[in-house]
Amino acid sequence: MAQTSRTAIWVNEILSGLAAASGVGYLATAYTISRWLTRATPAELEHAPAEAGASCESLSCTTADGLNLAGWVAAPPRPRGTVALFHGLRANRLQTLVRMSFLVRAGWRCVAFDHRAHGASDGKTTSFGWYEAHDVAAVADLIAERWPHEPAAALGISMGAAALCFAGEKTPAFQAFVLESVYHDLTSAFRQRVGCGYPSWFARFSRGVVWVTERRLGMSIDEATPAEFVLRLSPRPVLLLTGSDDPHATPEEVGRLFDRCADPREFHLIPGASHNDIDTAGGRHYQELVLGFLDRHLQTAPVMERDATAPLAA
Repeated sequence: MAQTSRTAIWVNEILSGLAAASGVGYLATAYTISRWLTRATPAELEHAPAEAGASCESLSCTTADGLNLAGWVAAPPRPRGTVALFHGLRANRLQTLVRMSFLVRAGWRCVAFDHRAHGASDGKTTSFGWYEAHDVAAVADLIAERWPHEPAAALGISMGAAALCFAGEKTPAFQAFVLESVYHDLTSAFRQRVGCGYPSWFARFSRGVVWVTERRLGMSIDEATPAEFVLRLSPRPVLLLTGSDDPHATPEEVGRLFDRCADPREFHLIPGASHNDIDTAGGRHYQELVLGFLDRHLQTAPVMERDATAPLAA
């Protein structure tokens, strides 16, 4: 088996080298990688789970660019307010179930939607949080419409956290933010995943992949930098969390993101956690950090007025 694996790696390296040597082959390979990176991740999620003994029902909303999003709302008998949860790349709202469970038990209503091109929501391409900012804004509007006089917060995981940053001031319904495992900028996020999640030979085509992706999606990779947008969440409180062993949202990079935030802000490492297990690896410690942050800030955080003229990141 090990010999077969080594042979497959060797063959991929040879083929990628040949493709890189040809202009047409280079462009074709870059286009194929771009399509693969931005592909949809659909899943059938028809039934709302019975989460923490709470009533749970299906929800839907429509984004400003016309996509229908599918979601759930789980609520305790007397909610203290609402927490919206936004999942990461290649996941769906199932990724938020552990978080929904302890939040509902603590008295918070939870709303979780599939991002565009994920789960049961519409969409054919993902954009690493850039156009997902429209998803965040649509969910924030839904919460403001359904529960206008209750406090609300947002919790984003990786891509979902980046989308919260890109949505910025278009989410006045949210009075506090929990940003988990969020990348500092998209260029470094791609570089960190080459050889750690993505095949190492992708590096030969990185410039071409960026060029093709920008034209396919109509966005600038350099602009997709949460660190340049996170200040737009101010003056609302921000809690940044990442795993001590996260290779994609490293403690150093999240620390740099923290430096760009305005007060009130907090930054905590979850010992032993990687990129996709911050909730389970962190256990009770993780839960206490999130619940403590909500208890300290949500009731007293300032409510922003929506600026209808302020553009989304995308």
